[in-house]
Amino acid sequence: MGNFQLPSEGIPGALATFTILLAHEASHIFAANSTGAKLGIPYFVPSLQLGSFGGITRVTSTLRKREDLLKIAAAGPLIGSGVAVLLLLIGLALTPGEGQGITINATAFHDSLLVGALAKVFMGESLKEGATVQVDPLVLWAWTGLLINGINSIPAGELDGGRIAQALWGRKVWSRVNGVSIALLGFSALFSDISLYWVVLIIFLQRGPITPQAEEISSPENPYVVAGISVLLLSLLICLPFPFSFS
Repeated sequence: MGNFQLPSEGIPGALATFTILLAHEASHIFAANSTGAKLGIPYFVPSLQLGSFGGITRVTSTLRKREDLLKIAAAGPLIGSGVAVLLLLIGLALTPGEGQGITINATAFHDSLLVGALAKVFMGESLKEGATVQVDPLVLWAWTGLLINGINSIPAGELDGGRIAQALWGRKVWSRVNGVSIALLGFSALFSDISLYWVVLIIFLQRGPITPQAEEISSPENPYVVAGISVLLLSLLICLPFPFSFS
C-alpha cells in the first residue's frame, strides 16, 4: 500500500493483454458484418486472477443459418489466440535484460500443454524440473491472453465454444455437451478458483439459450467446420496440463 509506482508497472502488461482481447472482439465484429448479423456492445468481465475474463458480446439479431453463427463464434478465438501465440513466441525468443526478467519455477509451465511445449522448444536444457528460469514479462502477458481465449472456447453455455458446438452439431448435441462441460468445470472448481468463477459466470450470464437461426437444419461447409473444431482443440491444448517431465 502506498507504492504508487506499482500500477504504472502494470500498464505494459495490461496493454499487451488488451491487444489480444481487442483482436478477439474485433474479429467477432468483422465476421458478424460479413454475415449481416448485429452484435451488442461487448463488455469485459473483470477477474482478480487474470485482470479480465474477456468480453461478453450478445448477438442482437436472428441469424440466417448455423454457418453464420460458426463464422462469428470461431473468428474471435482463432484471431485472438493467433495474436497471443505470436506475442508468446516473441517473449520466449527475447533474452531478459538484467533486472528486467521475471523469475518463475519451471513447474509453472506444466499448467498448459501448448505453452509448456513451446517453452521447452525455446528454452531447451535450461528448462528443468525444480529449476527457476528467467523469462521476459511478455511471456506471462501473452499467456494470460491465450488463457482467456482458451477458456472462452470451452463448449459451454453461450461462450464462443458453446456457440461453436451448437453451430457444428445442433441444439440437441449442444445441450448434452453443455451439461458435460459445466459438470467438469464444477468438478475442477474444487481445485481451481478460476474454474469456480467460470461456473458462476456461465450459470448467471452465459447459460443460453443461444441466438436462434432462421434455418437450423443445414450443416456448415467443411472449411468452417475445420475452423470450429480447431478452436475446440486449441482450447484443450491451452487448458490441459503439460504431462511430460522437463528433465
